[in-house]
Amino acid sequence: QSIERSQKDYYLREQLKAIHGELGDDGKEQDKYREKAEEKHLPDYMREKFLKEVDRLGKMQPSSPEYTVVTSYLDQVLELPWTEETKDTDKLSDAAAILNEDHYALEKIKDRICEYLAVLKLTGNMKAPILCFVGPPGVGKTSIAKSVARALDRKFVRMSLGGVKDEAEIRGHRKTYIGSMPGRIIEAVKQAKSQNPLILMDEIDKLGSDFRGDPSAALLEALDPEQNVEFHDHFIEIPFDLSDVFFIVTANSTDTIPAPLLDRMEVISLAGYTREEKFNIAKKHLLKKQLARHGLTSKTCKISNDAIYCLIDNYTREAGVRNLERNIASLCRKAAAKIVGDGVQSVSIKASNIKDFLGNYKYKPENYAAKNQVGVVNGLAWTSVGGEMLQIEAAVLKGGGKVILTGSLGNVMKESATAAVSFIRSKSEIFNIP
Repeated sequence: QSIERSQKDYYLREQLKAIHGELGDDGKEQDKYREKAEEKHLPDYMREKFLKEVDRLGKMQPSSPEYTVVTSYLDQVLELPWTEETKDTDKLSDAAAILNEDHYALEKIKDRICEYLAVLKLTGNMKAPILCFVGPPGVGKTSIAKSVARALDRKFVRMSLGGVKDEAEIRGHRKTYIGSMPGRIIEAVKQAKSQNPLILMDEIDKLGSDFRGDPSAALLEALDPEQNVEFHDHFIEIPFDLSDVFFIVTANSTDTIPAPLLDRMEVISLAGYTREEKFNIAKKHLLKKQLARHGLTSKTCKISNDAIYCLIDNYTREAGVRNLERNIASLCRKAAAKIVGDGVQSVSIKASNIKDFLGNYKYKPENYAAKNQVGVVNGLAWTSVGGEMLQIEAAVLKGGGKVILTGSLGNVMKESATAAVSFIRSKSEIFNIP
């Protein structure tokens, strides 16, 4: 009976092999995965987990839903760069030259990148910093990050965090769910095909949170240099080393970034540009870019220096240079229309004829009192588009002696006005003020 049973089992197994052979599933898939694991040089802890999953695959029927779950998991693991990485730039001077070529000003950021490279050269191994660029729109936060990647000779990946509400977007879903996939960070590393890319996380101050969890809390582990050596993604299930990834985070303001997250990042503030900086950016970068984009050259369309200053003073009021670039693009379009439509050889734009192209001035320079006047004081105000001068006037009237502040002043300005009145009252006896 025992021999008969074993013979029957043997016969059935051989039949099963034949059926698998006919279906094209004769264990070759498992062998392929094992070969790929050897080629990939997976870390020991990952190889062990990977081979376990391959063994599980061998015991499953290809028609089983679990079979596709395991194969998709194995494919995702093989696509990750476990050991591949790019070599950083050797020469500090090369990195500095690229940063200066791409951007005017922004000295703090350029110095910080050069410092990082210098330390990396001395130590040979250093955890990549996590920098947070904070500044108003249009000052070049995203474009400087691209420049940094080019200067360091690293792969660049951008991920936008604006409006992300689901914690699984950052950490991924468990692989047991249908349609599950890794989180955005692991996806970005996979896309870069390098273990040490530069990942730009744009608009971190626009993160949301709802019943699906808080994504900013999920970022705490990824953006902590002490913890991101073992970043846990729900899909991969095995710690992934993010310590070599250079994270750059951008935000318009730090007010909405949670304090624990902000504490993990090195904040570099980018203030608005001055008039001279805007002029140099327009002259060296924006003008060339827009002329090339509109099929013009410096001979067919001439925009004088005084026209650029006129654009800055009378047509734009901003911290960055986005509107300035739009106005230069508008001038280029008008010039192109003249060349094609009127058949002229070249168009020359100066401050004297700029109104013919862009219409009347949008902003007029404010007049400030050059001499001291009784009852008038110049106040300084901060706005997101740069500094403002406010002329504050005081008038003394008959009445109950109350201080009335007019205009829609903020609390800080009200406090300043009240402090000024308190100071006068404290000195009223010395100056014989009733």
